[in-house]
Amino acid sequence: MMEPVGPDDNELIARILKGDRLAANVLVERYQKLVYSIAYRIVHNHADADDLVQSIFMRMFRGLGSYVPGTEFKSWLYAIATNTSLNVRKQAKRQKSIAVKAAALTQTADHTHPGADLMSEEARHRIERAIEKLPEEQRVVLHLRLREDLTHEQIAKIVGVPPATVTSRLFLARKKLVQLLRDV
Repeated sequence: MMEPVGPDDNELIARILKGDRLAANVLVERYQKLVYSIAYRIVHNHADADDLVQSIFMRMFRGLGSYVPGTEFKSWLYAIATNTSLNVRKQAKRQKSIAVKAAALTQTADHTHPGADLMSEEARHRIERAIEKLPEEQRVVLHLRLREDLTHEQIAKIVGVPPATVTSRLFLARKKLVQLLRDV
């Protein structure tokens, strides 16, 4: 991934905290696709993901005062995006909303995956369905590792567990995926 052009994240945050709206726009534009990707992968619905992007950035702006300059902003934002998305999904399940049912119908293959064009549509759907059968904690770490290319340490910060737990969850997720794909 290319490094952002222009001011770095910490510089933008300092400007935002002083009331610079242009800096806020730059930060949102820089991370909007990333935040949307995280939200969509968790809620599996484009409309819900669009709504979540706004909520995530609102939470981010409200929390900027607690952000520690010098730490990795991207990991901090990942944590907000992941936790906000997971909370929304949990609420939807509790309310037995239609969004969960619609998500299964509207889910599509991820075309940003490097080998996506090499796989058949059927194979992609088969893999996506198998991933959906994984327990949530395994599915989230698998997504962050494979799709977002984060390190175990970054994932640990985002989901709030030790790196060894991330390693264990990834191992179990891969093992379960192999089993699920054999059974199909």
